Amino acid sequence: MAQNPWLLTESFDLLGVVERIKPPSSYLLDMFFPNSITSPMTNGFVAVEYRKENRLLAPFISKGVRNGVDVNRGGSKIRFYRAPLIAPRRTIGLGDIELRQFGEMPLAFSNVSVAERAARMQAEDLTDLLRMIQNTKAKMAADLLQTGTLTINGYADDGVTVEKDVIKFDWNGKVNASTDWSLPNADIYGDIKAISERIQEDSGFIPTLMVCGKNVEQKLLNNEAIFKWLSIPNRENLSMASFSPHYTSPQARFIGHISALNLEIVSYSETFTDTDGKTKPYIDPDTAIIGVQGVGRQIYGAITFMDKAGGWQTVIANNMPVYNYNTDAQQSSLSIFSRVILVPETFADWATINTKGVSSSTDPAPTTGDDDSETITDADIGGLFPNP
Repeated sequence: MAQNPWLLTESFDLLGVVERIKPPSSYLLDMFFPNSITSPMTNGFVAVEYRKENRLLAPFISKGVRNGVDVNRGGSKIRFYRAPLIAPRRTIGLGDIELRQFGEMPLAFSNVSVAERAARMQAEDLTDLLRMIQNTKAKMAADLLQTGTLTINGYADDGVTVEKDVIKFDWNGKVNASTDWSLPNADIYGDIKAISERIQEDSGFIPTLMVCGKNVEQKLLNNEAIFKWLSIPNRENLSMASFSPHYTSPQARFIGHISALNLEIVSYSETFTDTDGKTKPYIDPDTAIIGVQGVGRQIYGAITFMDKAGGWQTVIANNMPVYNYNTDAQQSSLSIFSRVILVPETFADWATINTKGVSSSTDPAPTTGDDDSETITDADIGGLFPNP
């Protein structure tokens, strides 16, 4: 029997197909973590080093002094993170390929063979699994931007057992609005300006984007100060801000631009289906994220898997599809492995505002030493990698 050219069973053949499928777009990844790199470390760990240049003034010297004055060099911080492994899988059994597929004629009239049906199912599974991985990365981006942590819920083979792990980053950028933004007299512009200037001072860059939950737009437009700006008939008096809400995509809605701060405001309403089956927003409805665009990274670690011959392979790739089959069970499976962690260029690049204000803060209670959090400090690595 001639081999079906569409039935892809080799992992490295499938890798070529993966590279030809454009993953679904994700706004948060595109805006804040667009840079994709791979780690050369084959154990799945990635190393991230940060250095913040100081702004010390050059010293004067006294009259008659010939030598310069020694100044200290700035140090650096290095962190090691084990990138979590994402591994969705789909199986195809005899019962699956004997059933009519989506878009197919009723079986009594269908001329589609079981081999063709299996090939089509596998192609659709490949697309679906890639989309799931992209959604997971988008959720990681949302969590990191809003909490400074990545919560990893690891599932066992049964798909139920959960092992929870938390990766904490050195971020303290979650703040409360000075007044609930839903109040007409709230100083929304003052809050945004203070956070924007803080980011400029700490990171050395101007934040150019504010991404908001779905409730924030109405708070902005109901604000008395903003309403006065929009009511002034003289156009020159409005040059500090302009508002023209409109959709740029089904999930992203452009609200306006604060030219005085060089800040674009976008409302982001994208949702995902959580493991409990409920639809939830990526961004909390009352949260605003202000940050520097385009500097975060998606760092991919090495992936180790067993091939069909029973040998172990380690590859460095963004996504690694692995095909397996079980003749006893009359079943094939397709898994896609991805070991990725999202890392900002510096932890001063963004801040998150709880627009409900101090009295409505929903910050989680401080964790204790009993949790499963992974935090790596300078003391842990100082002996191996001393600061310069």
